[in-house]
Amino acid sequence: MTFNAPFFLFFFFPAALLVFLAAGARLRVWALLAASLLFYAWGSPLFLPLILVLAAANYWLGQKLARRPAQRWLLAAGLVLNIGLLVVFKVAARYWPDALNLAASLGGINVPAALPLYLKQVALFPLGLSYLAFQGAAYLLDIRKNPAQRAASLGEFSTYFLLFPKLIAGPITRYRELAAGLRRPQVNLSMLAEGARRFTGGLAKKVLIADQLSRLVDSGVFAQTAPNLSTGMAWLVMLAYTLQIYYDFSGYTDMAIGLGQMFGLRLPENFSRPYISRSISEFWRRWHITLSTWFRDYVFYPLERKRHGAGGLRQPLNILIVFLLTGLWHGVSPTFALWGALHGLAIAFENTAAGRRLTGWWPPLQHLYTLLTLMAGWVFFRSPGVGFALGLLRTMAGFPTGSGVLPYSVLPPLEAPFWLALTAGLILALPLDAVLKPARARWVERFAGLGMLPGIALDAARIGLLWVSLVVLAGSQYQPYIYGGF
Repeated sequence: MTFNAPFFLFFFFPAALLVFLAAGARLRVWALLAASLLFYAWGSPLFLPLILVLAAANYWLGQKLARRPAQRWLLAAGLVLNIGLLVVFKVAARYWPDALNLAASLGGINVPAALPLYLKQVALFPLGLSYLAFQGAAYLLDIRKNPAQRAASLGEFSTYFLLFPKLIAGPITRYRELAAGLRRPQVNLSMLAEGARRFTGGLAKKVLIADQLSRLVDSGVFAQTAPNLSTGMAWLVMLAYTLQIYYDFSGYTDMAIGLGQMFGLRLPENFSRPYISRSISEFWRRWHITLSTWFRDYVFYPLERKRHGAGGLRQPLNILIVFLLTGLWHGVSPTFALWGALHGLAIAFENTAAGRRLTGWWPPLQHLYTLLTLMAGWVFFRSPGVGFALGLLRTMAGFPTGSGVLPYSVLPPLEAPFWLALTAGLILALPLDAVLKPARARWVERFAGLGMLPGIALDAARIGLLWVSLVVLAGSQYQPYIYGGF
């Protein structure tokens, strides 16, 4: 069950919100926990017992660590539990089908071809584990620094841990950010309205932009043995993917933040117009902010303190370690590792004397450097293997690896919805706030005599956007969230 699923939109969410609002202040956290447990049981019933054990273990270790912070084995046990479990499932998700086929061949057993794929897609990776493991580790690390940050009860911690708006794809949230709201969730009409507006905008990003771009990106181009594309089509595919992954992920985040507001909670921001960045360093201050700050606080800073205090690794190596781990967090495969390494090398270079000269370049050149680096990285991120990625890069450089002719079943004709989504995606990725906010302020001031009518007009436009999104959603195939698979 995802936020763009009809069952969620028309049944689960309205019912959960009504129960939450009807419950008293003391019971709301339990209503939210019940909704989160139901959400998880619907999406990943096989692993619900495991996740409940993980939540209870993190809570118990946190309580013990708060009372005895000097006992490092408690923290070590928690980190091994969270990160170790994540590593096991990440490796299994990547290599389980191969291991199953190898074991079957050695044992002389005929395994149906569909079984490994089914296990990989449906039964192997617990829903949201990448985010839950990092949140559990952060909780224990924060308690070690400040024991007062422990949860007041198992129910309160479990609600934080399994909170359904952030379960599928974050944002990665620290317990201290939600603690006050979880103790006595408070909600008012203003928060409900703002949350609904944010949710509507996120749904439109997902349905009207990301899903329309997926008609090209996910049509089968990346399922071929080699990128049989022309140079122009290769660039179009990667431009579409560059926008698709942003609007898919930021759309989910907007919906999660909006849901959080409607349930009386403030989830952290995760995006800040990343494609206007002038460097890769700036990009990571704008893209998946909660993941980059997690690695900064719990990996990079400790490595840097070791470097300053005990002759640790040099800073460029520390940066490279952080981004290799960032790549492997997405999946244990060479393509993700190379994606992370590319970003790490770019940031390490930008911190050298030569790299700092980039800040003196003409701004359009800075943007061009950043976007080209990002798109090269997305090639590895999206490709099924290193060979395919290198072939696609070669094609984009003007040296196609094939005839560039693919059947319509793989490369369908691009219709108006695709081009509209591409155009809207390009425009909305620009820094429009500097123009739109003053224009909106002048517009509201000009029509101040009309009272609430300007705001009502804007909300009416949002309702129209919601209606269009639902109509398009009803007539299209289900599209899962990209980052829901990580």
